[in-house]
Amino acid sequence: MSTETLTREEILETVRQAREEGEAPDFSDANLSLIDLSQVDLTRANLMWANLSGANLNQATLKGADLSGANLETPAADRDVAPAPTSLHHADLQGANLSGAIFTGAYLAEADLSSANLMWANLGECDLSRARLRMANCRRANLSEANLHGADLGQANLQLAHLTGANLDRADLRSVNLKDALLDHAVLTDAMLVQANLHGANLIGANLTGANLRGVNLNGARLDSTTQISEKWHLVWELVNSGGVGRDLQDQDLQRAQLCRTNLSRADLRRVDLRKADLFCADLSRANLRNANLRETDFFKANLRGADLRGADLTGANFSRANLEDVDLRGARYSESTRWPADFDRLQSGAEPSV
Repeated sequence: MSTETLTREEILETVRQAREEGEAPDFSDANLSLIDLSQVDLTRANLMWANLSGANLNQATLKGADLSGANLETPAADRDVAPAPTSLHHADLQGANLSGAIFTGAYLAEADLSSANLMWANLGECDLSRARLRMANCRRANLSEANLHGADLGQANLQLAHLTGANLDRADLRSVNLKDALLDHAVLTDAMLVQANLHGANLIGANLTGANLRGVNLNGARLDSTTQISEKWHLVWELVNSGGVGRDLQDQDLQRAQLCRTNLSRADLRRVDLRKADLFCADLSRANLRNANLRETDFFKANLRGADLRGADLTGANFSRANLEDVDLRGARYSESTRWPADFDRLQSGAEPSV
């Protein structure tokens, strides 16, 4: 494809001919900078290494297109005139290959990037407010200083991504993989991070005020005094990373906390709220859980040897394959949905069925 700048009419004609021949339009290495491509259907088009700098792609359809290595960054300023950013407002990029593409400063508000491949892409300083990136592959992508306010990133892969200083206010980050991601000084206020993986993530200076962190993996995450996070989730972070052996945790709210493999041996957990918490393989040996709320708590493979669960609410709790040797269950209440280890005799344990 020639590197001479194509006109909108030439592009539309190329697309028409390709469709008639049953082929994908080929614009690889093409110079499409500053062209109005708004509402153009470029489904499955080959745009590898194309220059789309400053192009208007508002409401364009790029579903399944290959934009790997393409340049979509905002053009350099000409003297004192501020350039218009490359615009992909409302663009449809579902499933597009954007690996290594350069979007620096581009306008992608409300664009649909669901299931797109953005591995190694440069989206620094982009406006992605209210964009859809559900299930997108953003591994090692650069999103530093990007605006992702209200964006939907559910189940996206952001492992090792750079999100330094990014605005993720009210973003949907449910079940997102942020393992080892850089989130230092990022704004995550009121973000939905349910079941997100923040293992090893850098959260120094990040603002998580009002963020929903239910079920979040904070193992190995980096926080410091400048990280803004609620007392509850700071406590969860401490327990996951430093353990809670013998610690006084009476009356604490640990509801829906992910405490897998956490050492809480001999901890004082009287009246603690652990509803729907995940304690897979946790060590609770000789812990005091008297009158604790353990409704639907997951103790799968946990060690509760010698623990005191007198008066605890075990409704719907899962003790499958847990070690309940010498556990005191007198007065504890269980339900039909409570799951016990194989061969465990709950009738002889002292526990009582819920009325």
